[in-house]
Amino acid sequence: MKFVKTTVLGGVVFLVPVVILVAILGKAYQIMMLVAQPMSDWIPIDAVGGIALANILALVAIVLSCFLIGLLARSDAAKKVYRTLDERMSAIPGYAFVKEITQSMHLGSSDAGSFTPVIARFDDSAQISFEIERTSDGQVVVYLPGAPNPWSGTIVYLDQSRVRKLDMSLSEAIRSIQTLGRGSARYGTSEPAQ
Repeated sequence: MKFVKTTVLGGVVFLVPVVILVAILGKAYQIMMLVAQPMSDWIPIDAVGGIALANILALVAIVLSCFLIGLLARSDAAKKVYRTLDERMSAIPGYAFVKEITQSMHLGSSDAGSFTPVIARFDDSAQISFEIERTSDGQVVVYLPGAPNPWSGTIVYLDQSRVRKLDMSLSEAIRSIQTLGRGSARYGTSEPAQ
């Protein structure tokens, strides 16, 4: 029963970004058509080329709007609004994990953010995990993901001596977890995570 529950939850977590992307693209298409409709007065919409030209102009208008909003997003006021939204969104399960994955893909593997791939060592075993942060008393906050579903897991506090940084990116670690460790032997471990 637990397997079914975690599998269903894993499917939901996987589908959420896909559904959001489809919804955004659908809304963008609706906006594009709303922008293209008034252009029908200037561009004959009955002609195949007219429809294409109106859609292209609407798409250019949307891209230009996104560019202008991107410029606005660089302002201090917009950054403050983003930080506030980000803090409130972190209460949503899985948000921080998805955010870190997205940032690591955007910034490249050299900056994995606060989800650093590590090996968490226990008495007789070890697990691919993610270091979240370090406490003031020298403990390491580690997220132990489930396999093959890294979206659910648990948080543990370990001594620094039990945590070793992996020579892999966040996306490589997630891929390794999803494939039940297949191919992870080539990554090895390095010095303790700092």
